[in-house]
Amino acid sequence: MDNRYEAYAYADPLFYDSPRRWGAPEEFAAVGAPLPAGWERGDLEIWAVVRPEGVELPSQGWKIHVSSCAEDAEAVLAEVYDYCLHERMTFKFLRGLPILQVQNSKYAPRSASGKFCTLYPADDAELAKCLDVLGRRLAGRRGPYILSDLRWGEGPLYLRYGGFAERYCRNEAGDRVLALEEPDGRLVPDVRGAGFSVPPWAPVPAAIASAVAERATQSDSGLPYTVEQVLHFSNAGGVYLARGRDGGPQVVLKEARPHAGLDQRGVDAVTRLRQEHDMLSKVAGLPGVPAVHGLLKAWEHHFLVQEFVEGGALTEWLTSRYPLIHPDADEAAVAAYTREALGIVERVERTLEAIHARGVVFGDLHPRNLIVRPDGDICFIDFELASPVSDFLRPALGAAGFTAPPGYTGTHVDRYGLAALRLWLFFPLAQLPALDPGKAAELADALERRFPVPPGYADDIRALLGAAPTDGRMARPELGQRRAEAKALLSAPDADWPRIRDSLAEGIAAMATPERVDRLFPGDVAQFTHGGLGLAHGAAGVLYALHATGAAIDPAHVRWLVRAARSRPVRPGLYFGGHGVAYALDLLGERAAALALLARATEASENDAGPSLGTGDAGIALTLLHFADATGDYRFVDEARTHAEHAADTLEKAGTADNSRRAGLLAGAAGPALALVRLYEHTGDDTLLHRAEALLELDLDRCATVADGTLQVVDGRRVLPYIETGSAGIGLALAALTAHRPDIAAAASTAPIRRAAEPEFIIQPGLFNGRAGLLGYLAVTRPTAPDPAGTADAVLDRHRRLLALHQITYRGHLAFPGDQLLRLSADLASGSAGVLLALGTALAGTPFLPWTGSPAGSPPASAGRG
Repeated sequence: MDNRYEAYAYADPLFYDSPRRWGAPEEFAAVGAPLPAGWERGDLEIWAVVRPEGVELPSQGWKIHVSSCAEDAEAVLAEVYDYCLHERMTFKFLRGLPILQVQNSKYAPRSASGKFCTLYPADDAELAKCLDVLGRRLAGRRGPYILSDLRWGEGPLYLRYGGFAERYCRNEAGDRVLALEEPDGRLVPDVRGAGFSVPPWAPVPAAIASAVAERATQSDSGLPYTVEQVLHFSNAGGVYLARGRDGGPQVVLKEARPHAGLDQRGVDAVTRLRQEHDMLSKVAGLPGVPAVHGLLKAWEHHFLVQEFVEGGALTEWLTSRYPLIHPDADEAAVAAYTREALGIVERVERTLEAIHARGVVFGDLHPRNLIVRPDGDICFIDFELASPVSDFLRPALGAAGFTAPPGYTGTHVDRYGLAALRLWLFFPLAQLPALDPGKAAELADALERRFPVPPGYADDIRALLGAAPTDGRMARPELGQRRAEAKALLSAPDADWPRIRDSLAEGIAAMATPERVDRLFPGDVAQFTHGGLGLAHGAAGVLYALHATGAAIDPAHVRWLVRAARSRPVRPGLYFGGHGVAYALDLLGERAAALALLARATEASENDAGPSLGTGDAGIALTLLHFADATGDYRFVDEARTHAEHAADTLEKAGTADNSRRAGLLAGAAGPALALVRLYEHTGDDTLLHRAEALLELDLDRCATVADGTLQVVDGRRVLPYIETGSAGIGLALAALTAHRPDIAAAASTAPIRRAAEPEFIIQPGLFNGRAGLLGYLAVTRPTAPDPAGTADAVLDRHRRLLALHQITYRGHLAFPGDQLLRLSADLASGSAGVLLALGTALAGTPFLPWTGSPAGSPPASAGRG
């Protein structure tokens, strides 16, 4: 699981939601305490901000962080609150204990761990006094070490040079990030990593100079081992491949940080590490279990020393062998994979039985905790959640989809994990039964139809993953209504587009929360950072999809968007900013509101918005072209040209030398290329097409031809075929260009990109990073040449039918989980609106993503230039 999602999954069992809402019942009293005259309060999502009126702060400087354990938090906050009010110092603090625990949890960002309060001294004298006085008042208090900071003495105070005011710039990857100002006035990223550093130009006050200098000389970890490789990092600590200072075999060092890496009970990493040592000692000598070599402590951190197990995680094994991720997997490959996977299950089950025979519950059975040795044997790693059968303690952590729900105890916890593994090896969708247990039977049936597994193989999937709650909880009444009927809409041999459209639209409407001011529809966690209005993750994108497909739209939902667009702060950008909202409002018949928002978004546009389609110049250019057509004011075309050419200039200057650059429609050069093509269609200037071709070559340079003949974007150790940052997004821009220049060299990439969009199995259903996006791309780029075998239609039809694997019926209507498959989503990027848009393009020729084109032979687009 992407660790960003954990905190947003606690608030609600069906939808991602803000940690602030989840933690609201347990907020500190200080959040709403009356303030003295001359003070004001502000909110920053999970932070409460308290500031004195009339005090001018510098835009950047040395800030003080205060760390705390949960049991000390109220007392620490009281001291900070009292000190800052007395000294008239601006400060902020986490709003409550649940949020503090999430910030210090195992998979929280390491750079934010431990930060409970932040204080903003106005000058060096205030800094020195605060460290002295507050340091003495908080002496002896404990808290997680703040990795990004310099610790002050032995207490819970930490220091870091950073921004006080919110200013932004673009980092090397083109992302909009918080910034610092260098002495020459240039803005640079305010890097908030997991290590302390001071910008070389930053002033160091005399009061802290010796501490900063001393920190710079610290290097020796105190470990009797030499670390050779970092295997993994979490907020609990690192996992390292190491060797003794005097040589010897390689070992694995597992680090535990005191008071950090908390589980849901608040137990820290050190406590779990000791438990892991004890459990490994109980199962010592078993085949399939690493040998344990002891515990040690270096500085404040604890380490478990254990055998290094050669091989790779089961996740890597599946990725390298799973046949359905390739187009046209042959049945021999499917049969061979099935035999291997069944062997894996048998070996896992045998080792698990041996662990149970030693009186131990493993507690955390999932693919990343299983190593496949070079000879094919299985080894279990990571016993930190293991406990004795005789004194069972239910794990308070776990992998999504593999963690047994409440009511399972003892070895039944492992049997549940094994059932999830049985499913995952054939359909890596174990999160879906955890969201809706009714999916277990559907997926078990699909598994038996597709893979030649022996009779009875899927029985435990149905019985354990599909079981009703056993702890007194009610099943979710919103899920499962008319399950078979909804599934049949997608999986039937013949698609009934009007019924599919209406069911998806009604499911989206049923999710709406017009009473909320932060969002209208539930979506991806990004809506809480980008806001709940935009095309990608907000109301504008959902309403765009409904409009483009001709679905019913509740007028109250349009009014919600109009009100929100008037009152919210606006950032520039097509998919993540105000330009996309203005575009959607205009399509919805709200031109006055659209033009007002467009003017505000234009005012908010940065000098360097970045080149991308998602947030920058390319998307702004396309929006302006729409308003040129809509209003007849062709001054918008000139403005669009300025933005599109600025995007091209930026990318051409960087060229292929920028190894950090992204590819794909939203984040790469394909988006600006698309903008140049559409600008050419307005101006007839051939030079724009030449520049578009050059930009597409930049993105194609980031692609590789895979052994199966597909062309995909290389992203580290992965290859990606998707819309947002993958080859299908490049393919959409390429199709727009080759409509005017069919003979360019890049046209040769069309066929292998289309092949990359044809796999039978896709892990997510969404538009930007899933099956819906590939379906829409294939529909838009469907070849115009005769296809007597009906191959193109067959691939589209298969994508449509296989969307049923992901479908979760909500209040009797079609609905889909968002990215990570943990919660339902209505948004365009990851949820039901994106699926609706793609199905409309494939089944009825309705518009796809704005300006990407319409299917061959379809009527003119009804949304923008379509």
